[in-house]
Amino acid sequence: MKAIEIDDLLQLKTISTPVYHPTGDCFLYVENSIDETTNQYISTIFLYNLTTKVKTALQTGGLNHSPTWNKEGTAFLFLSTQTGTQQGYLYECDEEQTKQVTNEVNDVQAIMWHLDSQRFFYTTLRKDTISIPDVFITESIDYLENGRGLISESERSVICLSSLTCEKVEELTTYSLGYGLKKMMTLSPDGQYLTFENRLLHDPFNQDSGIFRLNLHTKKIDKLTNLDTGMFGEPTYSQGGRYLGMVGSAVSYHTSNQLAVYVYDLKQERLTKMMESLDAQVSDFAVSDCKSTTANALLQWSNSEQCFYTLVSLEGNVQLVQVNLDGSWKILEMLGPHVTDFALHPNKPEALICISTSDSPTQLVHYHLHTEKSELLLDTGTKLKDKVQGIYHKVEYTAADNGRVPGFLVVPKNFAENKKYPLIVNIHGGPYTMHTETFHHEVQYMISQGYLVLLVNPRGSFGYGQKHLDGVVGKYGEGDYQDIMTAVDGVLEEFNCIDSNELFVTGGSYGGFMVNWIVTQNQRFKAAITQRSMSNFVSMIGTSDIGYYFFVEESRADILQPEILWQKSPLAHVKNVETPILVMQSEQDYRCPMEQADQWYRALKYLKKEAKFIRFNHANHELSRTGNPQLRIIRLREMLKWFNEHR
Repeated sequence: MKAIEIDDLLQLKTISTPVYHPTGDCFLYVENSIDETTNQYISTIFLYNLTTKVKTALQTGGLNHSPTWNKEGTAFLFLSTQTGTQQGYLYECDEEQTKQVTNEVNDVQAIMWHLDSQRFFYTTLRKDTISIPDVFITESIDYLENGRGLISESERSVICLSSLTCEKVEELTTYSLGYGLKKMMTLSPDGQYLTFENRLLHDPFNQDSGIFRLNLHTKKIDKLTNLDTGMFGEPTYSQGGRYLGMVGSAVSYHTSNQLAVYVYDLKQERLTKMMESLDAQVSDFAVSDCKSTTANALLQWSNSEQCFYTLVSLEGNVQLVQVNLDGSWKILEMLGPHVTDFALHPNKPEALICISTSDSPTQLVHYHLHTEKSELLLDTGTKLKDKVQGIYHKVEYTAADNGRVPGFLVVPKNFAENKKYPLIVNIHGGPYTMHTETFHHEVQYMISQGYLVLLVNPRGSFGYGQKHLDGVVGKYGEGDYQDIMTAVDGVLEEFNCIDSNELFVTGGSYGGFMVNWIVTQNQRFKAAITQRSMSNFVSMIGTSDIGYYFFVEESRADILQPEILWQKSPLAHVKNVETPILVMQSEQDYRCPMEQADQWYRALKYLKKEAKFIRFNHANHELSRTGNPQLRIIRLREMLKWFNEHR
C-alpha cells in the first residue's frame, strides 16, 4: 500500500465558496489546486447542477474566486488575476462572456452587487502620495505588515461604488477587517444602507472596531454598535432587515478574547449577545496546511429557518451552529470534524457544506437542516483514500493545576502495538489556534515516514473556553510548557508503542518559540526543528510588525521592562541547549522577523551547539500554508531529513 509522499502536496485540491443560484437548483464553487508547471496556485470557478449532478468549468487559468450572483441569476461577479493584479470581472451566463469591470492600481479584495444588478461595491487599497523609488519615509509605528511590506501613511482601505459600464467610480468610505473575520461589508435588504466594519479610532494602539452604516443617498454614517470598546465584524442582515447579526467581542480587542455572535435589533436599537451559555470561539481556527481561503460570510441568515448560522471552534472540532433570535443554539454535530465553509439555500432548509477530514482535503455535501440527511456531491480526497495512513485518536490528560490538556495522537492505520515508534510533537502557532482532525499533509507525511505525531492543544488554544485561553497570557513558557510535557508523559504511559528514547519536536511561530523554550528546559528530545520562531522578546517588540502591541500584551511588559522580556526569552537560557536543532526562517517574515532566527542560531553556534540554519527567500510567515509550492516541498524534505539523521 502506498503512503502519502511529499510531492502529493502538489496534487492536492480543495473546494471553497459554494454559492447557491437564486433558484437554488445549481451553485457555483471554487476548486483550488497547484499548477506544477508554473509552480503557482490556481483556482477555477465551476457551476454544479444539482439535478443532473454535472459540473462545468466557467473560469480557468490563474486565480478566480469570490463568485457572487446577481439577483436574477443571469450573471455573476468574481475576482481574478487574469491581468496580473486582482480585479473584478463579470461573467454573463447566456453569452458565456467575461468582462473586466474594475481597473485599480492595487488588488481588489472583495466585490458585492447592488440590488439593481448594474452597480456593485468593491474594496481596494489606495494612497494619496506617490512613492519615491528606494526611499521610505514614515512617522507611524505601524508601518509594516507581514505579507504586505512597508505601509505608506497615506494608504487606506476603501469601499468603492461602480457600475458595469465603469463610467464612474465613487469612493464611499474606509473600512477595516478584524482578525479571524472575512466579510467587511453588506447591503441592507432595501438597498439604502451600506453596512461595514471600521476601526473606532485612528489609533495604532487601539485595535477596536465597530459596525457602521452609510446612507447611500445622504452619505451620512452612523455607528450601530453602541459600545466604546470591542471588535465587531461580519455584518449580516435578516430577511426584511430588522435584525443585523455580527461576530465580535464587547471587551477591548485582544487576540485571546473569544468572539461571539451578537444581534442588533434596528427597531428597538438594542445589541444582544447570543449563545451566552456557549463558551467557545466563533470562527474556524483549525490548523492545516491545505486550508482554502473562502469568500463566504462566517455568519449567514437562513430565510427558511429565520435564524443565523455560523462556525465555532469547539473541543478540537470546527462545527456549524444554528443561532436563534431568542439566544438559543444548536450544534450540527454529525457533519464531521472540520467544517471549512457553508452556504444556505435561498428558500429551503438546505445547505452546501464543505468538510475536511483526516483523509480528504474537502468533501462538499448537500445537507438537509431538518432531517440531518446529507448527500456527498464532491470529494477531493478520492485519490488519497488508499494513501492516507494517519488515524487521529483524541487524548486528554490533567495538568498539575487540574487544567485540561487535550489533543490528538496520530498513528498509522496498520500500526502494531508490539512495535516501537518514534514520536514527533508538532506544536501549533498562535498560540490562539487549535489542532483538529482535519487533512494536514505535513502530519500525514510524517506518519508515512514511520513516526507517530502528537498534536497538543495546551492552554492558549482555542476550542476549550476563555479560561483555557487566558492561561497563557503573560505566562509564555510556564503552564503551556508544562501542558505539552504532560501530554508527552501521558501518551508514553498510555501507548506502549512509543519509543521514549526516540522523541522529536517541531513547531512554528508560537510553536517555534515553544520549541526554543523546551530545548532550554530539558534534553528529552533527540532533535528539534524551530520554524518562524521567537527567541528574544526584547528585540521582537521593536522588529515584529505587531510587536509593539501584541507582544507587549502577551508578555505584560514593554521595552521599559527589558528584564522581564529577557527572562521570558529562550535566548536568555540558550546555554542549557543540548538538543540538535534545525532553524528555519523566511526572509520576508515580518511577524517573526529573521533577526529572531539570526540571534538564536548565532548563539547556538557561538556556544558550539549542534545547529543548522535554512533561510527561505521570497517567503513570509505563511510559508508552510500558502507559500511557494516548491519551497514548501523543500521545507518538508529538510525537516524529515533532519529528524531521520538523528534517529
